[in-house]
Amino acid sequence: MKRRTAVAPIVAGALVLVAVLGGASPAAHPDPWARTLDLVASAHPTSAEPSVSDTAYAAVRVRGPAVEADTAALTSTTCDGCVGESTALHVVYVPRARRAGLDNVATAWAQECQGCTSTALSVQVVVLAGRPEAVPNNRALSLTAACDGCRTSALAFQVVLVADRAAPLGAEELAGLRAWVDEQAALLRASVAAPLPDPPTTEATPTPTPTETPTETPSVTVPSPSPAPSTSAGRPVLRDPQRLRRDAVSAIDELEALLTAALPAVVASADVDVSR
Repeated sequence: MKRRTAVAPIVAGALVLVAVLGGASPAAHPDPWARTLDLVASAHPTSAEPSVSDTAYAAVRVRGPAVEADTAALTSTTCDGCVGESTALHVVYVPRARRAGLDNVATAWAQECQGCTSTALSVQVVVLAGRPEAVPNNRALSLTAACDGCRTSALAFQVVLVADRAAPLGAEELAGLRAWVDEQAALLRASVAAPLPDPPTTEATPTPTPTETPTETPSVTVPSPSPAPSTSAGRPVLRDPQRLRRDAVSAIDELEALLTAALPAVVASADVDVSR
């Protein structure tokens, strides 16, 4: 199994939108008889609505000789101080297909704004019965253009499993999967959080120790006061991009373990892509 973690190059926003919304199936000649499943989470904040979060979720079973599953999370931010966040989770069960085209993309971009943030998380899980021809495609894209202090992050996870039959996840396992997605969304959100400035350091003037007159009274040791908690605790810290990639690779290991523990299936392919 080959995993890749990569930072996508900055490309024009128009090209990104065409790639995401114009159909990104890897097939050069899509099967006209294919059943197509689309799931899109889309967040586009405005000055009137500066904070927008969109979550799309679907767990579906599809029959037919050919299946095209397209999953996308798309966020665009173009207003000062605005915050956009999109999260998509698509679980697809394919019991009888001979061919499956599987496309998953997360796209986050910010343009012509100050202090704005944009995140996108897309997770696609596919369970195939037997061993049909599968064409998985997984990528994350993030970019900024003509903006000051804007931050973007995109994260895409794709896991394809094969089994004798495409048995569905139970309610408890689905709840665990959704909790895992919520955790990744929170980490992605933290990756673009602006760090607060450090508070000014003030050194206290040492108080002179008074001289005590010796007495017959036995000395008593007074414990030193505990150090005060750091004022930086709990403050958002901008996460290191390398750490974000390492965390993403660890997260897909967790996802594989969660799925294989819940289903009598093996992982055919697993991929994570990070862009920041």
